Amino acid sequence: MNAIDDWTLVGESILRREDAYLLRGQGKFVDDLPVPQNTVHLGFVCSPFAHANITGIDISRAVALPGVIDVLTGNDFVGDILPFKPDIKIEGYREISRPVVATDTVRFVGEYVAVVLAETPYIAQDAIELVDVEYDPLPAVARIEDALDREAPVIFESLGDNVIFKSHFETEGFADHFASVEHVLEGEFHLGRVTGVPIEPRGCLGVIDPVADSYTLWTTTQVPHVVRTAIADHLRLPESIIRVVTPAVGGGFGVKSHIYPDELIVVALMRRYRRAVKWIQDRREELLSDAHAREHIHRIKVAVDAEAVIQAVELKLQTNGGAYANYPFSCTLEATGAARMLPGPYRIRNYKYDVVSVVTNTAPTGAYRGTGQPSCFLAIESMMDRIGRELNIDPADVRLRNLVQPEEFPYVNAVGVRYDTGSYKESLEKALEISGYREYKNRQPKDRLIDGKYRGIGICNYTEVSGTGAPGWRVRGFAKMPGFDSSRVVIEPDGRVAVYLSQADAGQGHYTTFAQVAADRLGVAWSDVTVIEGDTSKTPFGTGTFASRGSVVGGGSIIRCCEKVSAKVKRIVGEMLEIDPSDLVLSDGRVYPLGTPDKGLTLKQVAETAYSMNDIAMPEGEEHGLEATDYYDPPMVTMANGTHVVQAAVDPGDGTVEIERYFIVHDCGRVINPMIVRGQIHGATAQGIGEALMEEIVYDEDGQLLNANLLDYVLPLVLDIPDMEIAHIETPSIDTVGGIKGTAEGGLTGAVPAVANAVCDALSGLGINISRVPLRPSFILAQIDKAAG
Repeated sequence: MNAIDDWTLVGESILRREDAYLLRGQGKFVDDLPVPQNTVHLGFVCSPFAHANITGIDISRAVALPGVIDVLTGNDFVGDILPFKPDIKIEGYREISRPVVATDTVRFVGEYVAVVLAETPYIAQDAIELVDVEYDPLPAVARIEDALDREAPVIFESLGDNVIFKSHFETEGFADHFASVEHVLEGEFHLGRVTGVPIEPRGCLGVIDPVADSYTLWTTTQVPHVVRTAIADHLRLPESIIRVVTPAVGGGFGVKSHIYPDELIVVALMRRYRRAVKWIQDRREELLSDAHAREHIHRIKVAVDAEAVIQAVELKLQTNGGAYANYPFSCTLEATGAARMLPGPYRIRNYKYDVVSVVTNTAPTGAYRGTGQPSCFLAIESMMDRIGRELNIDPADVRLRNLVQPEEFPYVNAVGVRYDTGSYKESLEKALEISGYREYKNRQPKDRLIDGKYRGIGICNYTEVSGTGAPGWRVRGFAKMPGFDSSRVVIEPDGRVAVYLSQADAGQGHYTTFAQVAADRLGVAWSDVTVIEGDTSKTPFGTGTFASRGSVVGGGSIIRCCEKVSAKVKRIVGEMLEIDPSDLVLSDGRVYPLGTPDKGLTLKQVAETAYSMNDIAMPEGEEHGLEATDYYDPPMVTMANGTHVVQAAVDPGDGTVEIERYFIVHDCGRVINPMIVRGQIHGATAQGIGEALMEEIVYDEDGQLLNANLLDYVLPLVLDIPDMEIAHIETPSIDTVGGIKGTAEGGLTGAVPAVANAVCDALSGLGINISRVPLRPSFILAQIDKAAG
């Protein structure tokens, strides 16, 4: 119903217009913005304890330091800023709140205890060391199993224990399918804690207009309109006096889709001191306190018949939510996502899950690229391989026997998620073909040992949730998440086009792809379209850019806007030329009767009429101007999909893993810009390789973060990332405008299980089953030693 068959620019690999100024160092990030002379610089005193009562704070030495303006503690904000309390409307969620600065108790290392205001950022850092805080340490809980212990210290007395969320789901007659099946296989899988580590840490610059008594916050966010609403709600201000602007942003990856205490504090201090306020985060602060993700334990049972067809799946999932509920998502974002998406591309009709999320004395968890999907696909894709080994059937064939088939679309999975279209079978078969999978398996020795290394091949099939609209957010309990995005498309008096979009670019290439969409639909040159976003004073309200929704929702809104503007243009020209508007075409900056491009008018001539800049009257009943606004709220979700195949070698001497070859088949529906899509896949896959092999936030049992730096929190380097052979399949959505699906997260989602399965296959001759990631050399060596007895 949303098919568009006359694309012209959409589908072309147009070079990114953003790259030129970024590569020349001309991008304006928050820390590059000019600041007023009277700007106050902030620094935060952070707790060194994971759990402690604050018994006293002495600020006297800090305020005596020349250049220090003030030092504020948590009690100074109690009347100014309401605590964070995500509005989660889902059964099993237990509400907790978070003060922007701790007042009585700290609950994780890095929590804000005091705020220093100084004339320079360097003085602020010096003053932090002079704030004397007295703590009474309390027992800390850092791990899931410890938090669930009945003897564990309770982090929030209001909860009575450390469980913040429980959820149960079970299809009708579920138990019967385990009672009568030939094989039941079990597995336990642990996914480590990670974080996004965008190249640019967060920062804020707040500037006050004393005449209008309004506040502008420049901030590194993916959700400017949601930030503005949060500021208004928590500071009890009218939204009309708040402007949130997103400058160039050096990556977000979901980490910057949360609202953080510092954003509210900057605005509150602007109000209090009537001065501009600036804060720039350093890397240690980012690793300590920005949203972490994952740390899941999946315990899974799979019932299969003799032909390796899955009859039922039972999941027990435990997740670590950290010390507080990150605003606006809370820990339920990953917990519900991992449980609901585990069936993936497979025909799993009988399904049961029990989810338990706990609070611990660690940084709060939340959104990060993939959000729940890498962990659930690690579990189910690993079980596909185990089924194959148990029944002596090739793992690829196990998958083929269980995939949702082409004729079954649209398909509704066991938990009620609709898959509108997909290429699950075609994707897997294409990946097997381009990777030479069958040939590889045929020549693979039983012990997998070739040239002194164990070599294996791994597969991951995945689905990718994208374009979530309001219905999808409500099902998962997010009452404050709008779900829609909006745009305003204007043909200016000179005939050029301006697109005002509610989203915010963080490196995805919005200024290129959305210009392509608008130019395509209005028949103008791509260079004649300007995209404006990331500014709440200029753009209509909307949700923002995260969760693989930018192209789906933002692009859909732009298409609908352009249709409205195009229809008006045709009505005006139809009246002027005395021709039926349906017989007119917009192309090459002109409006003309179909088949006669030499006739008609230029778009500039039409615009001059619409803006009364010539002596031609507007048709009766038409308003002046050429613009339209559209609010697009898509259906619950649309599902992208893909397959990764990885060939890996494991060195038994040092436990290192080398990825020798990497193959990807990806289907994101209608592709707007293939080059940008490939870039998204490359980047996401690199992050997935990092998560599979090396990245992990590590806390000790006392809640101390042991690797809050990029020496110890290991990221993949260029040399760790192999060349990738990528094939695209286009299966347009039938539920979204333009048939577009999301593309941002599939690379990471597919990489983690595919790499793990390749390593597991390489070590299968030793009887080793991989049960956790990251697969660091020390872990692999321990597994090899254990297998050797």
